[in-house]
Amino acid sequence: MTSITFRDALSVLSKSSPFSVKTVSTRTPDGFDALKNWLYIEQDIERDLRARLAQAQPGDMLFLCGSSGDGKSEILTRAYAEYHNKVKFHLDATHSFQPNQSAIEALDQVFRTALAEQEILVVGINIGMIGNYVQEGHADLLQVREAMRAFLENASPRASYHFFNFEDYPKFKMESGVPVAPFAKNIMRRLTETSANPFYAAFTRDDVRYGEPLLYANFRLLMLDGVQDAIIANIARARLAKDQFVTARGLLDLLHHLLTGPGYLFDNLFSGGDNELTARIAAFDPALLRTRELDQLVLRYELGLREPERDAFLAELAAWNIRFGADHPPSAASLIRLLYILQREQVGNNYHQAFGNNFNDRVTVEYAEVWKIHAQFDGSNEARTTLQRLYRRVLTAGIFRYANRNAPELRTDEILLSEFHGVKIAGLADLRPDYAALQQLAPRTPIAHFHVALKVGDTSLKPMPFNINLFGLLVRLNEGYRPNKYDKNAIVLLDELVEQIKALVKRDNRLKLYRQQEHISLRYEDGTIETVGEM
Repeated sequence: MTSITFRDALSVLSKSSPFSVKTVSTRTPDGFDALKNWLYIEQDIERDLRARLAQAQPGDMLFLCGSSGDGKSEILTRAYAEYHNKVKFHLDATHSFQPNQSAIEALDQVFRTALAEQEILVVGINIGMIGNYVQEGHADLLQVREAMRAFLENASPRASYHFFNFEDYPKFKMESGVPVAPFAKNIMRRLTETSANPFYAAFTRDDVRYGEPLLYANFRLLMLDGVQDAIIANIARARLAKDQFVTARGLLDLLHHLLTGPGYLFDNLFSGGDNELTARIAAFDPALLRTRELDQLVLRYELGLREPERDAFLAELAAWNIRFGADHPPSAASLIRLLYILQREQVGNNYHQAFGNNFNDRVTVEYAEVWKIHAQFDGSNEARTTLQRLYRRVLTAGIFRYANRNAPELRTDEILLSEFHGVKIAGLADLRPDYAALQQLAPRTPIAHFHVALKVGDTSLKPMPFNINLFGLLVRLNEGYRPNKYDKNAIVLLDELVEQIKALVKRDNRLKLYRQQEHISLRYEDGTIETVGEM
């Protein structure tokens, strides 16, 4: 263990490391195994799987379901070490036993043997392979295929079939209006803690500070609790805004990139590259922000103007091998990223905190508040009042503003249906929350979206999932924003909702016609059309 350098120790984090996928092996464990074991964090899905294994009866089948990189192999090899004498394991459903055998045929073989011999069977399987087996599995294994079909359709399979799905154990959750990732936080704490940690021992034993100053600086930064929270905040934004699935392997590879990448940690976080998470996080680079304070900061730094408070702040960071100046010329963009990544920390004269308002992610904060209102909606009068205010202020207001973007003269409860020869035809849209549907949907609200359920009059619309992008678009529309091509994904969803509303409004017997400053109301009743006003 003592011969492993700090940089070599960090290599176990990389997705290209031979330790990134755990397999059953008879080789003698070495120092790298000890490093990987130190980082291991038991997840809720593993605890539930083990609890079911302890109660399993002959003939039971347990499926650990997920996607590549989520940690199936690590969980199953640990279970194998404890249960292999009484449980049959098929660690990877994409593997086969012979070169001329397909993965489906290998599963046929495994299931036949387990059913014939009444074995307890545990299988690691991707969701896609479950779908494939439902379609292509052998006809004489119908009960296995039907159990898988029931799982895919969110129905209850037979009692002897148990499915543990990583999607049912999300890596993120909301706490106090903020997205948090306990698993990611625990990994970072485990990697950087100072007691009995083999990584920290290698960090302090090797001459890292002078031999690899950049690596030293990055690890010192990662040791800060606030820096860890800033990293998690950006991973959460990638999950919410970019629909980025976060796996255990992807998270470890991100940490490897942050520590051993070409620049300081705060530059590596937003540099993109071949890491799937940083490729998404690059869109949130604080150096892309344009505010008066940040622009002035850039000018002062690029022109080489002295700023005593800034210089004193940067001098404090020199002890961590983070250096800015004539001999170490990181760009102004790097300085902005540094100020951002340290926002949750007290450092020196706290010069960085003077820029805090420039980095506020208002849409994420508001999304978290709105998500909480939907996720905790219980149908009470107080909850209804809160929800009604929210819909009027943000959601229905934004929908009307978008639908009527070419007809600003319409009233706030009218929606543009069409335009003919300069005459705009509008209908009365009595939009209000569908409280019954919202209460039913509340317990099943994932962090990635909440459902908006509306009624037009007394008729319910199909509930629509609102992610942070669609919600953010409505917020900006209410502030006068005009959509562009970069909003196309959110616009498609908003168009779908507006068309649903228009379809119901058109059934009403009332219309309103607008031409320039004139308008006339029409009402159809008992075979006649009544008019109010002139045009």
